Amino acid sequence: MKQSYNDRGLTAKRSCRLLAVGLTALCAVSAPALFAQDFARMGERSIMGTARYVGMGGAMTAIGADPSAAQDNPAGLGLYRRFEALLTLGDAFDRTLQSGQAVSCQTNRFEMPQASAVFSFPTYAGSGVQFHNFLVSYRRLHSYSRLIKAYGTDDPSLGALMDSYPINIGMAYAIDPLNRNNQMTLTESGYVDEYAFDYAMNINDQWYVGLGMQIQSYLLSSKGDYYEQFARLSADGKYFDNENETDLILSGAGCTFSAGLIYRPLSWLRLGAGIQTPSLGGLRTSSYGKFSSQTDTLLYSDIDDSFYDNTFHMPLHLSTSVAFQVGGYGLLSLQYDYRHGKAQADVHSLRTGIEIIPVMGLYINAGYAFESTFKPNKPALLDSSFVRQDTYTLLPRWSQYASAAIGYRGKHFIGQVAYQYRWQRVDLFAHEAAEPYDILTNTHRIVVTIGWHSD
Repeated sequence: MKQSYNDRGLTAKRSCRLLAVGLTALCAVSAPALFAQDFARMGERSIMGTARYVGMGGAMTAIGADPSAAQDNPAGLGLYRRFEALLTLGDAFDRTLQSGQAVSCQTNRFEMPQASAVFSFPTYAGSGVQFHNFLVSYRRLHSYSRLIKAYGTDDPSLGALMDSYPINIGMAYAIDPLNRNNQMTLTESGYVDEYAFDYAMNINDQWYVGLGMQIQSYLLSSKGDYYEQFARLSADGKYFDNENETDLILSGAGCTFSAGLIYRPLSWLRLGAGIQTPSLGGLRTSSYGKFSSQTDTLLYSDIDDSFYDNTFHMPLHLSTSVAFQVGGYGLLSLQYDYRHGKAQADVHSLRTGIEIIPVMGLYINAGYAFESTFKPNKPALLDSSFVRQDTYTLLPRWSQYASAAIGYRGKHFIGQVAYQYRWQRVDLFAHEAAEPYDILTNTHRIVVTIGWHSD
């Protein structure tokens, strides 16, 4: 019979545990699979930025005139005709659940998704280049903030998987084929930040060409605790079990370059495309683990810390879009984005956004986006040649976004607020042989953008 998450007897289990050992040689993942998992996680993105960008569902590659849109297409800066400074603040509330189980975890975080300044210089030329525009900005591309608690029954056990390789950790542990129940707690925090320097020119109000350089900083801290209990009893009547506790920190920096184009063949039609190169940079991996087991035998080994350095590249990002302008009353945008990263499944995104201007100075936005790998990644594999024991794999399957915003642009003041609802489905594998926990995260995000522009 399935037990609830809280009444599994964890306190009693830990207090009467006969064996607690630091793992010297439990090895978790082969080099290709290990870094594929790391790359997939660090390559994640969210639709974050100004209230207008969030409200449009990120579908602004062919629209521009927004500092957050420059992350998809720097050519959009060419539509500016004056100086503008913007600051965006926000709050995000997450609720994470396991499908089919009464497990719910909540987190809340305050964010500053972007801060920017756009400098616009007219050329006063009768034809040719009309404006040279420059952008200096900070933007958050993704936030890692999640707490997951999940459990299951009758799964292939981590102990049996370790024994099948075999992995020699110098201790006795339970190797039953199936565990009678298991549970996992995963806590994540961190971010992917970007500092951008972009340039764009306006050619005859018809062609807009942009170039950019971006410096990224990324950090992911992940703490996992996987526990499995078996039907067998030890000599003193305690259940055999295994527990794998891990701390993992991924950190690094990178530099990318971008280019883009917007073309207006007709006054009501805009075509846009942007590209961001894979990054030049590196990723540092710090891993710590402790494996413990309740068996009939007492053995001990030392606690181990392990560090890895490896070249890491942010994914290649391509964005294409078409936008339709209805006089001075608004815009409709359709967009397709594609991300391709090393040793991970490609990510495809479809976005649509609308902007309505009912009266001069008032802007109303709405947007929707769907993002999926379509061909999912695979869980990481054990490898006895490595001393890294974070056996779990968290693989996003798809994300959907629905958003709305309202804003005001006066002679100098800019103010806008947006609401975004995201629901994301992910598979959490405790190890490669386990059945995945089916996890759903609902995120409510509110962002407020304030700013000032010149005459």
